[in-house]
Parts: sequence; C-alpha cells; structure tokens
Amino acid sequence: MSAFTWDPENLPFSFRYGGQPSHTQLPDWDREETDGGQTRHLSFTDPETQLCVRVHLRSFNDFDAFDWVLEFENQGTSDTPIIEDILPLDTSWPVPEGDWAILHYANGSTCQVDDFEPKTEWIRSRTSIRLAPKGGRSSSGVLPFMNLQLGDHGVVLGIGWTGQWAASFERNEQGVCATAGMERTHLRLHPGERIRTPRILTINWEGDDPVRGNTLLRRIILDHYTPRIDGDVVMPPIAHNTQATYYWTGEMDEEGQIAAARRVAELGAEAFWIDAAWFGEQREHREWASNVGNWYYRKDAFPRGLRPVGEAVHESGMEFVLWFEPERAYKGSLIHREHPEFLLWFDQNPGSGLVNLGMPEARVYITDILSRIISESKVDIYRQDYNVEPLPYWQAADAEDRVGITEAKYIEGLYQMWDELRQRHPGLVIDNCSGGGRRIDLETTSRSFPLWRSDFSDIGGPAYGPWLQIGDQVQTAGLSRWVPLHTGAVWSYTPYAFRSAMAAGVQIYTDVRTPEFPSEAARRAIAELKSLRPYYLGDFYPLLPAKAVSHDWCAYQYDRSELGEGFAVFLRRYDSPFPTMEVALQGIDEQAEYEVSLTKDFDEPPYARMDGTELLSMTIEIDDRPGSILLRYRRAR
Repeated sequence: MSAFTWDPENLPFSFRYGGQPSHTQLPDWDREETDGGQTRHLSFTDPETQLCVRVHLRSFNDFDAFDWVLEFENQGTSDTPIIEDILPLDTSWPVPEGDWAILHYANGSTCQVDDFEPKTEWIRSRTSIRLAPKGGRSSSGVLPFMNLQLGDHGVVLGIGWTGQWAASFERNEQGVCATAGMERTHLRLHPGERIRTPRILTINWEGDDPVRGNTLLRRIILDHYTPRIDGDVVMPPIAHNTQATYYWTGEMDEEGQIAAARRVAELGAEAFWIDAAWFGEQREHREWASNVGNWYYRKDAFPRGLRPVGEAVHESGMEFVLWFEPERAYKGSLIHREHPEFLLWFDQNPGSGLVNLGMPEARVYITDILSRIISESKVDIYRQDYNVEPLPYWQAADAEDRVGITEAKYIEGLYQMWDELRQRHPGLVIDNCSGGGRRIDLETTSRSFPLWRSDFSDIGGPAYGPWLQIGDQVQTAGLSRWVPLHTGAVWSYTPYAFRSAMAAGVQIYTDVRTPEFPSEAARRAIAELKSLRPYYLGDFYPLLPAKAVSHDWCAYQYDRSELGEGFAVFLRRYDSPFPTMEVALQGIDEQAEYEVSLTKDFDEPPYARMDGTELLSMTIEIDDRPGSILLRYRRAR
C-alpha cells in the first residue's frame, strides 16, 4: 500500500454491519469528502439506518506515511444493527512466491529483565502471527509498533489505542495480510451515540535494512506527535524520585521532602518527584495502595498541603512531579462514598473499583479533583499511574449486544481528561507510568512520555545484581528503536551503571541526603547526560542486538545528521569474555574529517582527528568487566 485509497471497494479498513462485510455495502452508501490538504475527511452514511462512518486521514510532508482514525455515529432514531469485527487496519502487501517477509516488533513491559527486548519472526507461507497486550493496557507484554520487512522495502505500523488492541499478520498466495483494531467489537449504537477506533499509522520505507523504517518512525513521532511547549519538544527531565526512601524508611513529610529537593538541586537535577504516599489516611508504612480514591493530602505528613513543597522546588530551579492514580478507587474511599455510581466493578477483585472515564459525569468529577491539586500544589509534571488490568472491568460492564462499548468510551474519556488538563494548565507535562511502561502507544505518545518505563527498576532493583544493568540496557536499546523519549531509574553512579540506565532523562532513585550518597559521582554523571541531551532528538542506531543475556555487549548510537554530531555507548557486561568489539558507526560521511573522543569515566578527554573511513571500521576495547566507553564525535569544521 503506497498510498491511502479512497476507493470504497478497496479501503484499508473493514467491519461487518448487520452480518454483511463493509466492502459490499459502502459503495451504495451516501458519500461526502472534504480535502483540507494534509488532513482529509471522508464519510459514508447508510441511507436506511443512518449509520455514519467517518474517516479522518492525515498525511505527512516529506514522508510516505499516513495516519487515520474511524468514527461510527448513529444519526438515526433507533438502535443500529450489530456493528462487529471493526478493523481500522485491514489491508495487504504483495509478496512474490519465494520472497521472504519478516515481522520486527518488541516486548512490552511486564516487570522483567527482557522488557522491550526486540523480537523478529518470519512470516512463512500459510502461517499467521497474532499480537495483543495483556489485560487492557496497551504496551503490557508487547509494544503496539511493528515493522514489516518485505524484501527490498517495508512498512512500519503504529497503533494508537490505550486499551486492548490486537494485530494479526498472515501469509497467503498473494502476500501478507495485516489487520489491527480493538480485540473484540460486537455492538449496536443507540440514537445519537458515537465511538471512535484505534488510530493507525503506516510508514513506507525502502531498502533492505529495517532500521530505516524505525528511523522514519522516530522522526515522525518527534516531528508530529511529541508534545511541545512554545514550539519546543518537551524533554524528559533528570529527576529525583523519593519513593525508594519512603519504602526503606517510611519517611514522608514536608520538611524531609523540601530538604531532599534542595539537596538534589545542588547535583544538577531538573525535577523533584513525589510518588505514591502523599494522600489519604496512611498511618503505617507503605499503606498508600489501599488509599486510592482518597485524593486529599495526608494530614500527618502535609498539614499545609503540598504547596510549600512545590514552591520550594521552584525556588530551587526545578519542576515539581506529582504522582496520581485517578482511575482506581477502593471500597470505602472518598470517591466510593460520594459517587458509587461512577465506579466499575469486577467480581474477582471486589475491593477495588475502576472510575468509569466513559461516563462524562465521572470524568468531569475526577478531572476537577486533579486540576485543583495541580493548581494548589504548583505541579509541573502530572504523573498518572495505573496498577490494574482494566479489561475484566470493561467486559463485565458490557451487555451481550454491546461488546467493546465500555472500553471504547473509557479510552476516549481518558484522552479527553488528559486534553482537558493540558488545556486548563498550559505548559503541563504528563507522565504515563501505568505500572511501569504499560501504556505506551501512538495516542499516549502524542500527549505524554513514560518517565518510569519499567517496574523492573523499582524497589527490588538492587536484588537483581548485575541483571539490573542488563535490564536497563535492554530497556534503553529496545524501546528507543520505537519511542524517542523515555527514562528509567538509576541506583548507582558508576559510569557503567549510569550509562546502562540513561536515556533522554533519568531518575535518581536513592536517598540523596545520606552521608553514603556519592554526590560527586552523581554530579558528574548528570553533567555528562546533560551534554548529550541534544542528540536524543536525532536518529537511533542499534550497533548490536539488544538481548537480555549476561555474556554479550550492548552498544547503540545517536546521530544528528544535520549537525554532523552524535555519540555512541559501549557496555561490556559482567560475563562477557570479549574485550573488543568491531563497529561501524552509522550516518558517517566517509569523505569528512571528525573530532572524536572516547572515555571510560565521566571526564571528557581531548578530541582527536579521525577520517570518516576510520569511524566506519573501528575497534572498541574495554578491559573492565563490566565496563563502558562513551564515544563522542563531531564533524571537523
């Protein structure tokens, strides 16, 4: 599919209506089309039942790429027949007999060492591959981004749906057929009712290297999806998260948080982060989870609210990050007492309800609570967690002839809530934690970024020993292929440990106030990351496969081709028997001269001149096991 087609008999989506496939019906429906240049709109209306199906299509300058979303609206006066098997992506690409097809994708997050590890599967003749997340969170188990390689070309697919999507790829005599959409739809719409589908992005690329497709995906996300403030991309911060201190000590109060904020500002941090534990009636250590739904300040810890902390954070030159989990509410919580009708329930988890964002009254209620606390507390980065699998709640609420309706309205309500918060608070930034990296998709990427990409780095992190850094490396090298901006936690400040975890930002997850905290090492590590920040907006190149094994190296590169500059990180793991690595840097002009530095520690050594041809055939040596080298390069002027 080199271009989106408006042919009603060959559209790249499908559904069944009244038991009949859409391609046999749409040619006979009333059709309207408007052309807004890069954004076009097409509608089909059934003259008998007045079901209107709208397609909103966007194309991108300088890319052979399209994204689209469908809407279904009942404009009639009675319920529609059943609409089912709604697939906003249903198309195929020809593959000659004997040619190969390969699907590249990645794990999602499940709090494991191989979170975001890249995966590759051959799509062989008469075989099929099916991908779907776990439990209704869009990147729980598998990322909703794929790269289909078809000989000397390919297509990248992105799915924008923060719920239970599914995608299938099947090889037949003609080629590879691909479908994607909500996992289950079998519903009728009431008069005046409207729903939308997952957003679909397709990017066509040429060549025999699938990295080309991932590069185009990153560029399109950065250019057209990533949130901006005053025209500038919002970069994830270098932040300090005090939750680990709370876990270890139980300390959580105004005085201690302000002291920690002032201390971490001296190290060069850009944001101060209070996670779960600031709200409700917590009296015992780690009691926060049973207080979701009690969205008021802890009187024992913050009798004046969080405004003094927010003001102290700003006085220290940082931004204030505050954690919420607004979609859950326990029985007996404030929300449950005031508005039990706002909650969805699931028999197997009777103590915990789900705030039904698909109900406008519930959405407005919780949005108002969040907005008030954001204003009162001087919050700059709103952090939204989601420690629940919502799919059983949605399914329990659906009638037999309304399968998928609760999820569809809930997900659209989530987007409306986030958009409303950003409208009320210009400059507000959103973090989509969701149990550690389990809600990363095209729609969340357009509104937020994951500051906590995996719970593998949480309180049990140090117990993993050397596997903690291996997990960090896989997260960085795996997720960066698809999503440009994200961060994770760091527990240690050696060059190897810090470089294993660093991305566009990083989270300091240890108590900075203790005498044992390595302040000087942390300060130097933070300074190094800040010097690399501009390159995270460039192209990403994996220099080695990102595998969760102890005997390999991990290596990757960021390149700003328009600047002729970049850096590469090389990490030799604990069990690697190999002291050297042969590497060819990417994006290098072999006719040019470069200034190059290599360093094992956080000092920046003098630059030496090298020809471009030398960067295309280098030997990197690391004697330490584990150990790391940071290579910086810039085209000589």
